[in-house]
Amino acid sequence: MQVAVIISSTLGLPLLQVLAEQGAVAAVAVPHVPARPDQPEQVAQAAAALGLPVTRLHHASLAADLRTWLGENPPAAVLVFMLPWRVPAALLTVPRLGFLNFHLAALPGYRGPEPLFWQLRNGEPAGAVTVHRMTASFDTGPIVLAQPVPIGPGDTHGLHRTRLAHAAVAVGQQLLAGLRGEAPLPPEQPQDEAAAHYWPRATLADVCINWHEPAEAIARLVRATNPWNRGALATLRGQPLRVLAATARPETAAAPPGTVVWAEPGQGLLVACGASQLVQLDIVALDEGYFTGGQLAALGVPVGEVLTSAALPLAAAPA
Repeated sequence: MQVAVIISSTLGLPLLQVLAEQGAVAAVAVPHVPARPDQPEQVAQAAAALGLPVTRLHHASLAADLRTWLGENPPAAVLVFMLPWRVPAALLTVPRLGFLNFHLAALPGYRGPEPLFWQLRNGEPAGAVTVHRMTASFDTGPIVLAQPVPIGPGDTHGLHRTRLAHAAVAVGQQLLAGLRGEAPLPPEQPQDEAAAHYWPRATLADVCINWHEPAEAIARLVRATNPWNRGALATLRGQPLRVLAATARPETAAAPPGTVVWAEPGQGLLVACGASQLVQLDIVALDEGYFTGGQLAALGVPVGEVLTSAALPLAAAPA
């Protein structure tokens, strides 16, 4: 039995490669997203390099594109890895085993297009690879498989993405074995709507450091924006400052939030934040380049300097 795959994110490439090596992939479709072309193009090239036929899907003609792609002898199932649009309801039952979506977060608590940012921002101890049956609404269908993926205390957005991509390989292989009848799948579980929450894409305000927040909340924000936004945003003397790594410190200081309270060239830099706590700036980016906190102090950022919030262009979070 073969499946078809819709994929627009490099997160799905490890699984696609494993399935292709097993001869399990009949065809691949890649959404054409003009506003975010890089990853879909990279995915399409990788799929072609695996010898797989690749079809482009377009939002305006999605129903017609999918009908043509599925053909007169549809695959038994369609596995979906990051489709930014709803599949028309009339097509969901064309494959005998349906459309099965890989959602890279726990459901129903982390619905939405960019749950990775919010899980890290909120301090969750684990994310998940969740396979659910697609319905006419986003992220709402019954859960077929779910595999928790721990979030380490120092995990950044990029590190957790990598863990998810590797976990998806094992989940995908288990799913394929179940679809083929080679191993039992657990009973599908309906999602608890009372526990459901939809998280939108992060806005500019979401990635700006609020120095009135506690130190650990600021450190979580920094990890949640590294690398896709090149860190969390602040301002130093009117110049954009991006914080790529930060550590919550146990010390306290009676200083206004955003104030530099310790700055030693070559050693480090501490900034006051909410609840009289301190956050250590480990790695920052200025227009001149990337610097450690100690290097920032050596550049002339003294005790008493005040860092403010920022209003900078927001990078597109990776799919």
